[in-house]
Amino acid sequence: MKYVFITFSGLSLPVAYKLQQEGNDVVVGQIGDIKSYVMEEEAKKAAETSLNRERRLRLFRNMVKIQPAERVVENLRLAKSASDYFVFFEENNLYRWADQVRDLGFEGNFPTREDYLFEVDRDRAKAFVKKHYQKLYTPEVREFAKASDAISFLKETRDIWVLKGKHDHAKTYVPTMNDVDLAKGQLIEMLNNFPQEYERLGFILELFIPSIIELTPEKMYYDGVPLATTMNFENKSFGSGNISIQTGCAEDLVFPTDMEDRINKICFPPVVDEMARQHKGLFIWDASILINKRDGKMYFGEFCSNRPGYNSFFTELAQTGPVTQFFEKIVRKESPFSLGTVGTSVRLFNLSRDEDTEHVAANISVDYRQEIEKDLWLWDVRKNQRGKLVTVGSDWNLAVITGAGKSIDEAVGRMYRNVDGFAFVGAYYRSKDDYLSLDYSTSIINRLNYGLERGLYRLPFDVKVGEIQTR
Repeated sequence: MKYVFITFSGLSLPVAYKLQQEGNDVVVGQIGDIKSYVMEEEAKKAAETSLNRERRLRLFRNMVKIQPAERVVENLRLAKSASDYFVFFEENNLYRWADQVRDLGFEGNFPTREDYLFEVDRDRAKAFVKKHYQKLYTPEVREFAKASDAISFLKETRDIWVLKGKHDHAKTYVPTMNDVDLAKGQLIEMLNNFPQEYERLGFILELFIPSIIELTPEKMYYDGVPLATTMNFENKSFGSGNISIQTGCAEDLVFPTDMEDRINKICFPPVVDEMARQHKGLFIWDASILINKRDGKMYFGEFCSNRPGYNSFFTELAQTGPVTQFFEKIVRKESPFSLGTVGTSVRLFNLSRDEDTEHVAANISVDYRQEIEKDLWLWDVRKNQRGKLVTVGSDWNLAVITGAGKSIDEAVGRMYRNVDGFAFVGAYYRSKDDYLSLDYSTSIINRLNYGLERGLYRLPFDVKVGEIQTR
């Protein structure tokens, strides 16, 4: 099998690199112009600074074969044996690129515009949930186009709200204060400081759900055939104890579940199977669930429709053996997972900054012990002329390190031993004590226990949940 990756941000480059290391023929199609990346209606206003573009295009230089995406797509059109290729589109907003090769007979994943809209169009998603997810509530939402309008609303409200931007650069912000006035002040501060990011595609204020338990089930298909379900517990906050700003994912825990588990019946109604049958190749569907511990009500969070999550994709792959095996199994319409495994991940952030510009520091050496390579998913890196790994400075997300095993303590233990084998000046990551903590209600282990107590799923691996800290 030959592998082709289409990328803008570089999210999937760690997977491409792994496949190449395993001896596969891999080529990456790099989208150069941001106007070819965003939705059609955004293209006119879309802009990228010269520095950001220059650094983005350096990602994985001298590590994988990278060509302009236009050339890669043209070569795909000329390919004589389409079934020998797996084409991977790392995000669902790459649907315009997927459209160019969707019907040519390739293996792969092929997102559509409709898939992307499920993620960014909150009204569309909310209407879909009300129609098809009978056991889920939808939180109250207010839509805004202007920061000033939202600020006026916040000054009058007596409720606590969560700020969610529709653009990738407009970060979700959950107030850290229980006091209404202080919480409102935090949101107003975000809107005053970053109005352009939130106004680019609009944003919402979503009514805050107290005592929240968040979990994310996922279902995977190939050519409409259900392959596997997994459960993901993610800590998005930068700081231990789930404090500070939100990141894409600071750490997570993922394990395969039985398709008959209660949570899967709730989160994957028949309409999801119907949608999967309308998609060629790999189709991934997840819906985050927010549970109010006070009354047990389950609320819809958001869809990640027909795209992998990052870190969770790495955490899943850590449980499958060689990455090649994952792709070969799904093409054969086999589950790539085995019940009884569990995977964990932690993200390493680059806190080093250039002394003059305060940009994320570039050209800082990255080193590691060779034995951790299987569980190391490098991100913001390239190789210099001497063949040395150095940072690019495109983003503060430096790398993800995973662990896998037959129990949580085995997976977590392996993960942090791997972290000990990674050398970088200025790296930050959340600690092992934090990962295994029972001291705050939203910790991974506490949420895992809560779902187990509610009978939402069964644990197919060897662990005495709640006693893990004493092992």
